Amino acid sequence: MVKYIFEFYEILGYENFSLILSGLEKLLMRKFVFPFFLIAVFFINLFVIDSCNSSNQENDESDSLRVSQNRPFSVDDYNFAILQGTKFIQYNKAIYHRGDEVYIVLDNVGPFARGTDSLNHAEMKLEVTDAIGQVITLRENLFGERGHGNFSNNMLSKPYASYSSDINDKPGKYSIKLTILDLIRKDSIVISDDFFLE
Repeated sequence: MVKYIFEFYEILGYENFSLILSGLEKLLMRKFVFPFFLIAVFFINLFVIDSCNSSNQENDESDSLRVSQNRPFSVDDYNFAILQGTKFIQYNKAIYHRGDEVYIVLDNVGPFARGTDSLNHAEMKLEVTDAIGQVITLRENLFGERGHGNFSNNMLSKPYASYSSDINDKPGKYSIKLTILDLIRKDSIVISDDFFLE
C-alpha cells in the first residue's frame, strides 16, 4: 500500500499530490466528521435542556419549601360543618340538634417539621365541655397512623374532628377545643369555639 502511494506521489508531483490529499481530507470531514459534529451538538442541547428543566424543578421545590419554612405553625381558618354524603357543608350557625354529629373542619394546618425518617408526624386531640365547664368528651390520637407520613408541602389541607352529641345531652352552649400537635417540632396549635345544642 505504501509502495503505491509513493508511486502515485512520483507521478503527480508534490503540489498535485498535496491538492488531492487536501480534497480527500475535506471530503472525509464532510462525510464523517460533520455528522459526528451534528450528533454531538444534538446531545449537548439535550443535556442543556434537561439541566434547565431540572434546575427549574429544583427552584420550584425550593421556593415551595422556602414559603413553608417562613410560615409560622398555624391554621388558616376553621368552620363548623355538617356532613352531607361525603361532603362537608359549612355551618356557621353552629346550632345543632341533640343527637347530631358536630363537625369542625380546619383549613391548611402547618407547616409540620420532618423527622429523621424525612416524614411528618402530627396528632390531634379533641375536648368538649358543657355549659358549666365540665369535660364531657376527651379524645386523643385522632390522626393515629394517618398522622405519620409525607404531607404535601408539609401541610394538612382539611383535617377535621367531630363530637357525637347524645339525645340525652342538655340543651345549651358547649365548648369544643382542638389541639393540633407537631410531634417533631414539639409545637401545638389550639382552636377553641362554642356551639349550641337544642
